[in-house]
Amino acid sequence: MNKLIVLFFCLALSKAAMAQKDSLALDEHGKYIYYKIVSMNKYTADTLYQRSLRFFKNIADKKSLKITSADPGNMGLAGTGFFTVYKTAITKHPDGQIAYQLKLEVKDAKYRYWLTNFVYTPYFRDRYNNYVPQNNVEVPLEKLSKNIAEKDLNSYLDESALFGRQLGERLKKYLTNVVVVEKKAVPKVISIGKW
Repeated sequence: MNKLIVLFFCLALSKAAMAQKDSLALDEHGKYIYYKIVSMNKYTADTLYQRSLRFFKNIADKKSLKITSADPGNMGLAGTGFFTVYKTAITKHPDGQIAYQLKLEVKDAKYRYWLTNFVYTPYFRDRYNNYVPQNNVEVPLEKLSKNIAEKDLNSYLDESALFGRQLGERLKKYLTNVVVVEKKAVPKVISIGKW
């Protein structure tokens, strides 16, 4: 009887863990998308827009995330970026990179962001034994199942969802914290012309 209770408890726990998994979905165009709406009750649209613009300009890694367009009239931002994926947790070398498009829109007391147009580029070792992206080999994530094993595809999808969640957490943290810009101290200039 005890074994049956433990088995039932483990099954219920695994179901709950699977239900809370945040993952990619398919949009109306058949492309993978990570989409979130976040409530920010205390903030106006202008405040959220200015802070998100500062996030893009200052906080985001310049090599892996860049602004492509800013639309103050519609309170929207768009950017492109990439992140590195690994085939398994055992190997510590990168297997490729996934490029994405990020869009962000703000309104009073809320904002939404989504990552879409995921494109996989495999890595290879160059003559210096560095892992670098292969030129002219880009496969949309939706069509990647034809080229790689299902286990690797599931790993890439999980890493994409994890990246979207982490990016959202960084963005929310930045939007809720007031950033104080410190002025640089102007060094005192000594003039030796006057006595």
